[in-house]
Amino acid sequence: MGSQDINFVHTVGDVTAEFLSSVLNTDIAEVSSQRIGTGLIGECHRFRLQYALGASEGPSSVMLKTAAADVDSRSTGKSLKLYQREALFYSEVAPTLAIPCLAKCYHSAANVEQDAFDLVLEDIHPAEPGNDLTGASLEQAHVALVELARLQIASVKSKNTLPEWLHEDPAASQSLCETMWKRFAERYQDKLKPQHHRVCERFVACFDNYSQSFRAPETAKCLVHGDYRLDNMLFGGDSGRGFVVVDWQTMSWGPMFQDVAYFLGCCVEPEIRRAHSNELLRAYYDALGANATFTFDQCQEGVRRQSFLGLGRAFIAPMILERTECGDDLFLTLLDRLVNLILDLDALETLPAPSTPTPLRPDPQDEQRHPSGEDSLHNESWYFDVADPEQATGVWIRLGVLPHQPGSWYAALICGPGQPTIAVVDFNVKTVTEDLTIDTPHIKASHTAVSPLKQYRVTLTGLGEAFDDPADLLRRPHVRGRQVPVDLDLTWHTVSTPYKWRMLARYEISCTVSGTVKIGGRTISTFNHAYGQRDHSWGPRDWWAADWVWTAFHLEDGTHLHGVEIRMPKMPKMAAGYRQDKDSTIVELSGVVATEEVDEETHLIRSATISYSCAGKEDIVLDFEPAGNAPLLLESTKDGRFSYFPRCWAKVQARDGRKGVGWVEWNNVQHQ
Repeated sequence: MGSQDINFVHTVGDVTAEFLSSVLNTDIAEVSSQRIGTGLIGECHRFRLQYALGASEGPSSVMLKTAAADVDSRSTGKSLKLYQREALFYSEVAPTLAIPCLAKCYHSAANVEQDAFDLVLEDIHPAEPGNDLTGASLEQAHVALVELARLQIASVKSKNTLPEWLHEDPAASQSLCETMWKRFAERYQDKLKPQHHRVCERFVACFDNYSQSFRAPETAKCLVHGDYRLDNMLFGGDSGRGFVVVDWQTMSWGPMFQDVAYFLGCCVEPEIRRAHSNELLRAYYDALGANATFTFDQCQEGVRRQSFLGLGRAFIAPMILERTECGDDLFLTLLDRLVNLILDLDALETLPAPSTPTPLRPDPQDEQRHPSGEDSLHNESWYFDVADPEQATGVWIRLGVLPHQPGSWYAALICGPGQPTIAVVDFNVKTVTEDLTIDTPHIKASHTAVSPLKQYRVTLTGLGEAFDDPADLLRRPHVRGRQVPVDLDLTWHTVSTPYKWRMLARYEISCTVSGTVKIGGRTISTFNHAYGQRDHSWGPRDWWAADWVWTAFHLEDGTHLHGVEIRMPKMPKMAAGYRQDKDSTIVELSGVVATEEVDEETHLIRSATISYSCAGKEDIVLDFEPAGNAPLLLESTKDGRFSYFPRCWAKVQARDGRKGVGWVEWNNVQHQ
């Protein structure tokens, strides 16, 4: 395996004879390339090599895989960590397995910061990929299942040497699955059969409990490919390489029969499967030999229970990938075959009862700093806001600790009608102490969990800038404001159930806020039970990969709302958040829809409508006009990407007449 720092590959045009000479440790005089296949997230090219006179010769050709050229598809691959995971598979997992069904890797690299990804793999000539639409021959199915058993044996034997990240739980949740199935059913409504609805709706209604059942210690586990189907397999190579499995970006450590059930369901035509399933499953079981820790009957039952694990891929993948006619045919075929397998096995009887997911709660220990991950964009963030219409003042504060960047981010902004926007901002704070103290010539700030999950105090003494036009904060090049001293001493008091996100390491808390705000030594606001919000998140954060709308509102009757609409490129919009009515338990949102009018010249928000949905309750729809604007321009120091980040607070009115107050932010990425 070659080193990972030879060069960064952005597109196939970056791959030269010099690059491949470094990868193969020889002297290559000329290269020629030909694109192979039509991948949506990545591109594959065959490179034919001509070696220099006298150079030590290697392979006559290699395969190159790069990120998609399409900007949106590339962003999807990065945001889902598909490129990083596949590069890590070949650098950290494959070397521990050492089995013939894996292609030799000469070079692997994925660098989010540099927008780069490549794999240089051996060319398994003259092997050809299988065809998912026509389905596997009986011989292909036999080979694929026997080789899967050997792969699983190798992974279990290497378990203690495999990297920790392989054991991370997937981010899928019941809410996500319900949303994706609903949109899939709307898109393909004319092509779906009643049994498709019956099986998928029953499955998504119990997804969280179903997934939880496989986390039990007694569940047999191994390396899971996650997309073990014919298009990702090569058959008929020379030199004993009759079978190779590729495309490892969705691998994980998971239930042992997941890939078996997925392959039998997706890749074998129902008529062939019904006639030969026992024979094929027996071939798989026999290939495990003495390594099997279960009986053949238990193997059959495992396939039955895990037959649902591929359903999500069949209806979620088409909703996050670029739509094509070929893709439509593929995903509808996979879904139909999987549903047939589930019904043939009478597997619906094994599902837990439908249930509404119980909202998650953070641990009090989560108020503290967390160990930083290895991702260059790892970011641990503490956010706070308050809005008080009676005093015509809103404040938001954010500390973002970036351990792998030159400096951390700090922002504290104050705004309201009829007053300038005051900004204390530093995108290059060199030192943030373990107790979250900042001490620079212009910012002295503290962040203290007085009582974890119950009370949090933030102080600031700093030198800010006043902007009569808040849009100046979004201009390029930067506009300077008038210098003004700022002093804050604010405390957030929890008034709702703390809410932990499912898809990211993050929690949100609705609060009331007390304390003072001073500008130029004069107290402009003294808060006493004003409404506010705070949150804490940690993990990789690429601000320039996707748009979103974040909201937190507090209604006069004691209802608290937090919702985010995530706007990934070429993907259906996704939602997360909660609603807590007065004297009621907290419930998760099933949908957040934001529509806004943006001033094209200033990039500020003129007005917006936010709609919150959850099961069993009427939607809450809020109409919003900003009372105070406190935006930022977010710029990448590495590649010039930037995002307009308009934030504003407002008094809002629900369509049912209730009034409230809160903050909204838009992350609007600018594609150059």
